[in-house]
Amino acid sequence: MPNRIVTRTPERRVPNQRGLQTRQKLLDATIELLATRPYRDIKVMDIAHVVGTSPATFYQYFADIEGVVLEASRLLVEETNAALAGFEDGAWSSDGLSGATRLVDAVLDGWSDHLPVMRVLTAVAAERDPRFVKAYFAATRPLVRALTAAAPSGEGKELVHALVSGLTAAAGHENAGSVQGLTKRQRRRGLARLVHAAVTTTGA
Repeated sequence: MPNRIVTRTPERRVPNQRGLQTRQKLLDATIELLATRPYRDIKVMDIAHVVGTSPATFYQYFADIEGVVLEASRLLVEETNAALAGFEDGAWSSDGLSGATRLVDAVLDGWSDHLPVMRVLTAVAAERDPRFVKAYFAATRPLVRALTAAAPSGEGKELVHALVSGLTAAAGHENAGSVQGLTKRQRRRGLARLVHAAVTTTGA
């Protein structure tokens, strides 16, 4: 769950310590609800109920539910950057399938605490909401850099886009025990083979 307290309200004022704690509780409650309900089904009243406060209190700290998700995405971006810091030079691809496996594991492990946020970013960005498009690209940019560095040929951009789309879609199933009879480990192994094949093809 997100654990970094943000410090500004919609009016740009800095809450006191108690206000910061309330704001964090509202953020955490929203993410918890996103893990069990469709994004469009969540109302401000639901979030306030989980925290034990009122909708009016919610609006003291966030303009809307979208604002909560976008705040949570900042931590997702930070942790994705940290998780992929060692992959951006593309050297991982020289290790063949094992390098691709490390990359896939780093990406999906880095996103593992933020899957509800990643799912919403992906879905709403597809609707062309500019705020969510920007947040989606920020969250996937480290992965784009890592793949582009390993696949720099003329076809690289097309393949990188396809691989990023595949990995973000796969993240939505990470917590499922079995998908089409495949375990999480098997699904990751398939993704690693796909990444390895793409990098090998573009490098040829």
